[in-house]
Amino acid sequence: MRVLASARIGAFVVLLAAAGMASAGSAAAAAVSIELCAVTGTTTPVTGADPVPIWGFGQPTTPGDCGTATAALPGPLLTVDQGDVVTLTINNRLPAGHPISIDIPGIPFDPGPTEAASGASVTRIFTAADPGTYLYSSGGDAGRQQAMGLYGMLIVRPTTANQAYGSAASAFDVEATMVLSVLDPGFNANPDAADLVNYRATWWLINGRAYPDTAPTPAVAGQRVLLRYANAGFDNTSMALLGGHQRVLARDGRLLTTVLDAAADTIPAGATEDALFTVPSGNAPTANGFVVYNRQLHVTNGPQTGPGPTPASGGGMMTFICPSCSNEQ
Repeated sequence: MRVLASARIGAFVVLLAAAGMASAGSAAAAAVSIELCAVTGTTTPVTGADPVPIWGFGQPTTPGDCGTATAALPGPLLTVDQGDVVTLTINNRLPAGHPISIDIPGIPFDPGPTEAASGASVTRIFTAADPGTYLYSSGGDAGRQQAMGLYGMLIVRPTTANQAYGSAASAFDVEATMVLSVLDPGFNANPDAADLVNYRATWWLINGRAYPDTAPTPAVAGQRVLLRYANAGFDNTSMALLGGHQRVLARDGRLLTTVLDAAADTIPAGATEDALFTVPSGNAPTANGFVVYNRQLHVTNGPQTGPGPTPASGGGMMTFICPSCSNEQ
């Protein structure tokens, strides 16, 4: 197997400079405005694959101009601070007949309009009261919009830097965000006519990419790696860590009353989970480090029509915590 030194997961972060936020810490609570566009586009799950049509969230480079936004899979990683009052504006640029809404399980919105027709916008306001990891998605078209790619991760950071939940037990050195999802190219090619009952995923993705194009997480012995999972797919997904245990701290943005250690843990569809892994000293189980992978063995790419998986050395929902690439950018 090989690991590509591709862009770090942090490339997905939406930098909310007006709120004075940084990825490792937090600033005083503030009023924060976020603008997203729901637009059409394509994605290539792995280098050389055929492009797949998607509907995705993108952030416009010119406020209010969705022509400057690009559909991303997943949508931009949104980061706010605990206590922030967030104004989230969604501009709907989907084809006619596809009104859009926005859901963030675990975070209540203030009263107000909930849906925007094609060509219109909807603004939702919420207070980021509790730190944690959350999944945001569109609930439109009875699940079809999420299947097309309208989802992403929201992180609410506590006031203490490098802690996931404002406690010493949730302290971390390295952060890895992992939005877990799937693609059915046949469905995405014709979402209005396709029947979700016949949905058949053939691409298994971490942050919109399949191995070997998933980005590794650099971390060396002794460092505590925070694994932030968000399951944007339709199926429960068990994520395993080869060569170590994950200490599961929280689910759905809430700390567990009793933490647990697991080599593999199941994250329900639509749920999030936070787990810590301390990189041990000594040799990793593979040349590329510690493998994080789908325990249901969704580690192939595309429809499998031959006798072996593609690529032969693995694929799909798999990545690495990589001591040997700790100095790579």
